Amino acid sequence: MDRWVRSEHPGLFATALLAELDRRTGLLRIINAGHPGAMLLRDGKAVRALPGPTALPLGLGNLSARRPRVHEEALHPGDRVLAYTDGITDARGDDGERFGLDRLVDFVERALNDRLPSPETMRRLVRAVLAYQQDQLDDDATALFLEWQPPHLPLGHLEHLTARVEGSR
Repeated sequence: MDRWVRSEHPGLFATALLAELDRRTGLLRIINAGHPGAMLLRDGKAVRALPGPTALPLGLGNLSARRPRVHEEALHPGDRVLAYTDGITDARGDDGERFGLDRLVDFVERALNDRLPSPETMRRLVRAVLAYQQDQLDDDATALFLEWQPPHLPLGHLEHLTARVEGSR
């Protein structure tokens, strides 16, 4: 992807968050190419920030010999991950004050403790950021809210008994 951005759009770059979630185990693998670190939320509270950029933005990979680093995070059932661009935290109110990370974390924690579903939490967050800036965005303002619930596997506790024996049908 990095080479494609560089060849198709010389001189430009794009930030990206590449994520893969193993829905069965909750293992989240992330390459963060230029975004603030996502926030891990557990039991209605922000637990910690996940690593910020682990790679240069797409299109700039030629500036470093270092390969992108993949961060792995083992999620617990019910964990949520909030990823966002700096356009969310850098949104400015009438007084010039930034929306900021503290306000973002407080907003999401309140929504979780009010037991709002994830889609409603995001809808309200978008409205709050827009209202904070009088509906005028100065930068990209993107957020993603991922919630992991392990799939219900009927008789999943017997899975180890159903493993195929090599050569059998």
